[in-house]
Amino acid sequence: MTLSEVYFYMIIIIYQLFSVVIITFTEDLKEDKYYKRYLKITFTIGFLGIIMELLNWNYLCQFNCTLLTFSPFLTLIISKGIVEFYKRIINKEGFQMQWGKLSDGIWVKNNGNLNHKGFYGFYTVNIVGFPFMIIGMLYILIEKNVC
Repeated sequence: MTLSEVYFYMIIIIYQLFSVVIITFTEDLKEDKYYKRYLKITFTIGFLGIIMELLNWNYLCQFNCTLLTFSPFLTLIISKGIVEFYKRIINKEGFQMQWGKLSDGIWVKNNGNLNHKGFYGFYTVNIVGFPFMIIGMLYILIEKNVC
């Protein structure tokens, strides 16, 4: 394994860890100011993946590098979609929980009420599960059909 490959995989792993950070602090997505800030950052990160593809600095399948570098952006979009779904369709705002306690964002405090623990638990499972599931299915789809 060359040093170039090590750097490539390190970058991919860091991008995936950034996706986990976004999922962990989804309370920040409820305010448009922070959502737009995250949107700009994650799109820039994804665009760097396109540049990596164009420079042929890719040790994965053809489009998997682009998918993995855009995964923080996709995670952000999917998470915001779930937040808005709960707000508008179910007419009940969900609050994220971790280890049985309400989870704050980086900048936003969680204002949930622990009397609705079951609903918040279901909301948290959706916030955490859907991005991983959708990005995982896209990765497998690309792997099976393009490679």
